[in-house]
Amino acid sequence: MNGFTDELESLLDDLGEFDERARPRPPVRTPTGRSSFQARQAPTAASQSQVQAAARNLDSKIETLSNAVKALETRTNAVTADVEKTAAALRKEFSVRQKGSESLRAELQQTKLMSVLLPMLTTETVKAQDTEGKEITVVTQSQNQFASFLPFLLLMGGGMGGGDSAKGPLGDSSTLFLLLLLGRTNK
Repeated sequence: MNGFTDELESLLDDLGEFDERARPRPPVRTPTGRSSFQARQAPTAASQSQVQAAARNLDSKIETLSNAVKALETRTNAVTADVEKTAAALRKEFSVRQKGSESLRAELQQTKLMSVLLPMLTTETVKAQDTEGKEITVVTQSQNQFASFLPFLLLMGGGMGGGDSAKGPLGDSSTLFLLLLLGRTNK
């Protein structure tokens, strides 16, 4: 497994178990399957006591069903709260990872830019003569003190003034361009 999956599993473990087996719940009580209607022997009209007994029987079944619905609603609300809590934690984790990814991408871009700029800043070309007296162009270490210091400035951490941590210690690429231009004009 990769690190992301392991971290996600540990995050879910921190939020608590969501497995129903971990928290057994009693079954919801429901009325019996027996019919409330009872056939009578004689086809005469029902007495008031028989109607009241049937109404009490139906009332108790309705109350049992009402209590079952309330119990299921309570359980559903608990599961919904757990899901919302997990979703909020995952949104937060996603946001943190996205910011980290953006920061890493900006640092990589600046590293690529520095790998192109550093050779230009630390070297200069000079004209020289070979042993036969012919004029040749030679690449040497720059004698410009600012150009010698600039690579250290570029490679230093985010503590330099005004730098945005997502863009590196010197801010955006226009700052780097200005420093490169300044380093090249002082030669």
